[in-house]
Amino acid sequence: MEKQWDTLVVSARLENRRALLRILKGLPINAFTVSTVQQAHEALSSHSIRLIFCEENFTDGSYRDLLAAVHSSPAKTLLVLMLCTGDWEEYLEALRLGAIEVLRCPLQSTDVELTLIRAARDLEGQTDRPIEKGPTNSLESRPVVALGSTAHEKSAG
Repeated sequence: MEKQWDTLVVSARLENRRALLRILKGLPINAFTVSTVQQAHEALSSHSIRLIFCEENFTDGSYRDLLAAVHSSPAKTLLVLMLCTGDWEEYLEALRLGAIEVLRCPLQSTDVELTLIRAARDLEGQTDRPIEKGPTNSLESRPVVALGSTAHEKSAG
């Protein structure tokens, strides 16, 4: 993950936004934060978002709306669900619908960092092919990618 990534954090919970931004600090990530699905759609249409971290539910929709937008777009964007309810059925459904990972709240830095390594590998491997729609659970074939540099918070929307 050598280049700066535009990453969208979609969270209605301030504590989740702050925790994730704290973890992303120092990584080659430009983090945009929004708190609604509508703002997320606006950010997706105006920025080259590579990775989305989002909670499961919002007042104006859910992570499913964002997954649908990601899958219908030609851009290569991956989605990570931040599961705050602990609902096992939702965890399985998110993976079935194409989230690359589901992280339980409160977020742990090691989980986020491992997810970023996996996302970097998935995105780097997709430079000449379309994004796969659906879960990708094969961890054995994913080499480790080094992370480094700085994170920047920007407000989108």
